[in-house]
Amino acid sequence: MGSIYQNSYVTISATNSGDGSSRCLGERRKPVRIPYTNTTKKEFAVRARKILDHHPSANPDGGPAKPIGPLTSRAWALQEHVLSTRILHYTATELLFECKTSYRCECSPERKSYPTTPSLIPKAVASKKPHAVWQAWQTIVGKYSSRDLTVATDKLPAISGIASKIRKATHSEYLAGLWKANLASDMLWSAASAAHSVVHYALDTWRAPSFSWASLDAPISYTTLDDEERETFVPMISLLASSVTPKGLNPLGTVSDTSITIRGPTTAATLCSEQNGAKWTYLLLIKGTSTIPVRPDCLLVDAEIKLGGEAQTRKSVRRARQGDSLRNFKAPVLCLSIARYDNLIAGIVLGISEQNPAAWERLGTFAAGTEAVQNAKAKELILL
Repeated sequence: MGSIYQNSYVTISATNSGDGSSRCLGERRKPVRIPYTNTTKKEFAVRARKILDHHPSANPDGGPAKPIGPLTSRAWALQEHVLSTRILHYTATELLFECKTSYRCECSPERKSYPTTPSLIPKAVASKKPHAVWQAWQTIVGKYSSRDLTVATDKLPAISGIASKIRKATHSEYLAGLWKANLASDMLWSAASAAHSVVHYALDTWRAPSFSWASLDAPISYTTLDDEERETFVPMISLLASSVTPKGLNPLGTVSDTSITIRGPTTAATLCSEQNGAKWTYLLLIKGTSTIPVRPDCLLVDAEIKLGGEAQTRKSVRRARQGDSLRNFKAPVLCLSIARYDNLIAGIVLGISEQNPAAWERLGTFAAGTEAVQNAKAKELILL
């Protein structure tokens, strides 16, 4: 589908339609009848229709209205929006035209350049800056993750057309939502549940590896660096091996199994959970340092992990699933330092995998001063 939209001359978008059963043209408001008598005492009936607000989310800097409507909340539609060259949006109030250089609406047709969704990738590629394409990808993933999918297994297929464009521009290997050439930065995504009181759980059915944002149904964001921080950003991990098994013919779509083997600095820690009102918070305890807040991927629970075929178990932490009993806990975890910038270390928190006790699964992210992980030891880890 991606090639269809990027090769089309113009894409007509039924932006005001929520599904395939809705019409492209919305219903107009019924006119009101206003009696009118002219100067010769002759009576007439004037009909008028209320004008809807064309700019409900007005740009403070001015400019045309941006497309809004049910279609802008659909995950598949973002890929179609990004890949199209020209788009004609049918909204509830007017027509909007959007291309790679600008967008215009009927009430603001002036010829000015504005950033647009179809220009995200072309501008990044044309800029010749090494980080620009990765920034474009992360921006798109952030928007995409907040949209709705009717079929949960479409999470990776519905963005695979964009992934194809990124792969063509970078020649990098795709790892179920992450890129080998930008692995450190891509691994530092965070779920929005950490900053809001939204409650998220792990999926009942496996869809993607835990280190990928595609493993959750939650809005996500990435660590945003300014120019100075980007210059000091140094990855602390190295990818030793990777395995991605596609489930179908699309190599960038649904996966049936994915793992990576990484070498990086690790620090043993204790993860504590606390309930503050209706919100759960999580803190890391590392010997010799103060507590470090954790941005969890979702709600977490402690667990007894069976070690192979033996009767032995080991306490750890895993992502909570619907039906789990949430409680306060203190349990051992592993902190993997991913990158360093300025005087900060950014990393991920890991728990022992229930699927394979010799491997680890992601629980959340942390950021701390360099002194917190000064005793870290380099270790090879398999992440699932």
